[in-house]
Amino acid sequence: MSLDQYRAALSEQYQGEVFGEVLASRMLQQFTSARQQYLLASLLQIETETKARLRPAVARLGISLVETDESRSAAIELFAAMEDLDWIAAMALLAQVLAAPVESYREMAEIAPPEYRDLADSMVVHEWSVHRFAELEASGEGDHSIDEIVKQLVFPLPKPESE
Repeated sequence: MSLDQYRAALSEQYQGEVFGEVLASRMLQQFTSARQQYLLASLLQIETETKARLRPAVARLGISLVETDESRSAAIELFAAMEDLDWIAAMALLAQVLAAPVESYREMAEIAPPEYRDLADSMVVHEWSVHRFAELEASGEGDHSIDEIVKQLVFPLPKPESE
């Protein structure tokens, strides 16, 4: 992968975190049980922390740190498609949407420049864990769906007392 290709891919990942933040924030408005709020707040937290973790490489490579309206609009469009769905259906849709990015992140990690390999590998773990979370929730096997995400958090959120 050339450095220009990596720059483009990293920019896409950065905007993907913007997308994830907006989507998780919107979903917090819709799903209001203590458990759902904790899960979505943790999802919001991993998106925020990951975006911040990407920022030094983004800046070093001369990629814009501007969070684009396109990223935000795409998240709002997906949320609109989820707005009338119950939790299981919304998680199934999220899992479906995240399948392609997981694969592209894996491909990117395999060909990332050596100095960015660790960052690229961490993005695979990040995206896989969010995808796996959605899959587990969609299948009704959510007892530990958030665990892989929480392991990555520098600033984990408190679990609700009702859990």
